[in-house]
Amino acid sequence: MSEERFKAWLTFWQFVLGTVVVGIFSTVISHQIQTREVEIKEQESNAKLLEQALQEDVGVRRRLSQYFANVTRSAELRTRWGEYARLVEAEYQETLSEKQRLQQEVKSPSLDAMVRDELQRRIAELERQLSPKPATIVTPLQARVYMHIGSDGQRSAAEQTASALRADSISVPGIELRPNSPQRTELRYFRIAERAEAEGLTATVRGVWPDAAAKYVPGYEASTAIRPRHYELWISASSAPRVNMKP
Repeated sequence: MSEERFKAWLTFWQFVLGTVVVGIFSTVISHQIQTREVEIKEQESNAKLLEQALQEDVGVRRRLSQYFANVTRSAELRTRWGEYARLVEAEYQETLSEKQRLQQEVKSPSLDAMVRDELQRRIAELERQLSPKPATIVTPLQARVYMHIGSDGQRSAAEQTASALRADSISVPGIELRPNSPQRTELRYFRIAERAEAEGLTATVRGVWPDAAAKYVPGYEASTAIRPRHYELWISASSAPRVNMKP
């Protein structure tokens, strides 16, 4: 083979080998870059998930931490999720023990009705915290007051009471005549958590009926028969409206 031809072949193979090496090197580098990009995106995603998880109840955090402790691509992140899962598990077991303790306590026959309702409310709250499902955002219901009068002669003043409540965006479906009225005018509420709103409504009612008082009726904390923010106004047959009320 002549020297010129040998140089030509040498140049050709140098080009081929150089192209292959560069191609392989580029592929390896590209794969490493892509892998690093995936890991960075995974870290960013995990950071967002962790931020979200910290705002949830223990049941949701427990489920998330267990899941990502097993499926996360990065070994370092899996370890961190595992450590977090152990901390959450301890909190979960503590909450579960508290719920079980209250469930035993509420069975006592000597409990006062109001204390029993408060325990049941607390148990329901703990059950919600232990649930692995995120809490559903519920649109608040409009407050509603069902009005009952003790005598037909109270209807005009009751209409003025209804108008005052409606001015505060309270729903008042109507006025019902009920002969079995209490000794004094009562605004009845059925959940301890609604006490503040009930007292606010009672203040409005007192603008017409000065003897009105808010009254908690136990036994309905977990009831589905009475919807949240539903109240009953019972105007006593012996109650009289303010003397300066318009007829």
